[in-house]
Amino acid sequence: MAHRSVRTALALALVLVAASVCLPTVRHVVTAAPPGFERTVVADLGPLTTVRGLADGRVAVLEKGGFSTAGTATVRWLRNGVLQPTVALSLPVCANSERGLLGIAAAPSVPVAAVYLYYTANVSGTCVNRVSRFAVDGDRLVGEQVLLDGIQSTGGNHNGGDLEIGADGQLYVAVGDAGTDPRGNSGSGGNNDAAQDLSLLNGKILRVDPATGAPSAGNPFAGGAPCDGLGTSAPVDRRCPEIFAWGLRNPYRIALDPIATATRIFVNDVGQNTREEVSELVAGGNYGWPCLEGTFVTGRTGCGFGPFVAPLTDYPSGSVTGGAFVPNGAWPLPYDGAYLFGDYLSGDIWVRSAVGVVDYGTPFDEIAGMTDLAMVPEPDGLALYAVTSAAGQVIRILYPDQPPPSPSPPLRYVAREVPMRVLDTREPEGGSARLPAGTVRDVPTGVDGATTRAVLVNITYVEPVARGFLTAWEAGQGRPRTSNVNADAGQIVANAAVVPVDISGRISVYSNVDTHLVVDVLGAFELAAGPVSAGRFVPVAPARLADTREPIDDLNRFSRLGAEPLDRVNVPVAGRFGVPSTGVGAVTLTVTGLSSGSAAQGWVNVLAAGTPFRLNSNLNTNGGADIRPNLVVVPLGADGSVDMWALNVPHVVVDVTGYFSDVSAAPLTVGRFRSLTPYREVDTREGRGFVAPAGGDVRLLDPRSVPSDAIGISQNITLVDNLAPGFVTSYPNEPRPFVSSANLDGVDQVRAAAAFTPLGAGSVRYFFQPPTQAVVDITGYFEG
Repeated sequence: MAHRSVRTALALALVLVAASVCLPTVRHVVTAAPPGFERTVVADLGPLTTVRGLADGRVAVLEKGGFSTAGTATVRWLRNGVLQPTVALSLPVCANSERGLLGIAAAPSVPVAAVYLYYTANVSGTCVNRVSRFAVDGDRLVGEQVLLDGIQSTGGNHNGGDLEIGADGQLYVAVGDAGTDPRGNSGSGGNNDAAQDLSLLNGKILRVDPATGAPSAGNPFAGGAPCDGLGTSAPVDRRCPEIFAWGLRNPYRIALDPIATATRIFVNDVGQNTREEVSELVAGGNYGWPCLEGTFVTGRTGCGFGPFVAPLTDYPSGSVTGGAFVPNGAWPLPYDGAYLFGDYLSGDIWVRSAVGVVDYGTPFDEIAGMTDLAMVPEPDGLALYAVTSAAGQVIRILYPDQPPPSPSPPLRYVAREVPMRVLDTREPEGGSARLPAGTVRDVPTGVDGATTRAVLVNITYVEPVARGFLTAWEAGQGRPRTSNVNADAGQIVANAAVVPVDISGRISVYSNVDTHLVVDVLGAFELAAGPVSAGRFVPVAPARLADTREPIDDLNRFSRLGAEPLDRVNVPVAGRFGVPSTGVGAVTLTVTGLSSGSAAQGWVNVLAAGTPFRLNSNLNTNGGADIRPNLVVVPLGADGSVDMWALNVPHVVVDVTGYFSDVSAAPLTVGRFRSLTPYREVDTREGRGFVAPAGGDVRLLDPRSVPSDAIGISQNITLVDNLAPGFVTSYPNEPRPFVSSANLDGVDQVRAAAAFTPLGAGSVRYFFQPPTQAVVDITGYFEG
């Protein structure tokens, strides 16, 4: 990883640390953490090379193995910042110079079945680099399976050594140019042209099958004879099919963007004497070494064909090492989508913003001798782990989760007989216009902010120009780092939301892409000091009231909606599944519309039975196999039923989760509502709340933002990056009811669904049918 100009000094410093018995141990003096962050040294070990968070919450730390040819390297575990006593693996390695145990990767799955290690092995007296797969047996790594072997380590330095499992499921391997040309026909340092020799694995990023080590399909030279194990015996005219990209000097660290849907990897390539560079990995990319060093032209010739891949950023000579991506929503807003990377020599850690800006004059932090960085989701927040070489420290920099917001005063729900439309950007005569991307618009909701603290609205995201999201919140306040509705380009998607209002009764809306928008007010949450009769939430065991696809019982013999594009189905509610015959002001339903299979868009409008039809809608479908649920809170008709009006939606499914009391109910405080600024309880992409379900799993959540005696929650459930169609059910207690809360009808979708969900002893359960990532935002709770 060191420069040629500093490599000798670095190697000497490492030898002194290893051999000295008189000198005190060198420790980097850690200064104060960046504002808002907490920093601690969580472990002191031998010289460290790598740190990596695993999907099951463990953090792997790799010890180099000393500084002699015959060294012993170890893999250690940390959990929540605590070093675990078990040594996962002790491994004999060549550890002199920059050799040793250098890299680790694991698939993003739970349980973790295997890890992959990159290390320098002694093979018949020769030090070569190797990539192996180890099975995970509890806290130990066992059963080595060698995937790649004989990768040259001629000069002892420039081994590279990092590994990543891409979003494509393939194993990416970063290999240095060996310091000295393995073929011996060019030289060392800036004369070494191994990075341009396509018959060698050195100076390359490789991509192979993680099960076998075979070259991945789609590699630039796929189909040829592999170079694995051949070293310099591969014919000089061979094009190694393991190669994914080339022209790299010492890509000591690579970093995978964990939330990108396609494989996105940044490569930190150590320079010679002039420039350090960070580049994005491109299939078949030539990064120009030894003819280019970052943006500097070295004057060397014979670097193959162009064009060369330009770096994302480069800076004057140092020794670039670890890097890590910051997921959106985990740290303060300026860090959203940023990339952190640091330098071994200066200790500076910089931030490259999501739009590509680096302020080299203002480092995020300074940790001298830093060899690797990793972002690790932990119960207390997203932590940045750093490891150092000479000092052998594991340092954790934590941005603690913000405490849950304070709840509003007690509120009661007042339902509107019919929804009130307060915004439709498609109607410019009303003073509206399309909502431009990245802008905030204040929307009056027609309520008195002196007596009303929140509204229940139905937000319809209409034909955004690209996949986007929309957020609604109290006007005049900072935008929360949550979302309410998600849609693909051209879709019409609706979702309900509980949104606080300001003193003027306004809410704010924001879309990250250009879009039309419709907002309907369904009801208001008004101040309720002391016991109240009307407007209290009463949970019931979630149950299916209606399914037009199949009859359920004698009261529920529904059939497919009629052949006409616009049709109605009546659903009896009162007196069924826990909803009483009297005392009901409004019922809380999850209504799901199933599209017809045609290209036609459709919608469903839910009204109290007998209410004249109006051109509002509660949910929208987008043709094809589209399945869309939404929270509907609606008064009952005189006969205790509701009407489902549908256009181009042949089937509807109706589930009930509770109701709001009317004036005839006894006055109580139980069931009053407390509104919250949206609080993110779960984001499995970051390990927040619980780990991502593998499919067919149940996850239990005890919400931090909700008191233990609450009887229900208002939540927004978002499913992301799903691997199969399916549904999620949110429910209070076992056995799991036959209902659904959100649906997926394809793969790689982003679907949000609001719900009023009863709690069981203060907790809520989620059953996930497909493998998916999940996000849960809590917007309020009902008092116990």
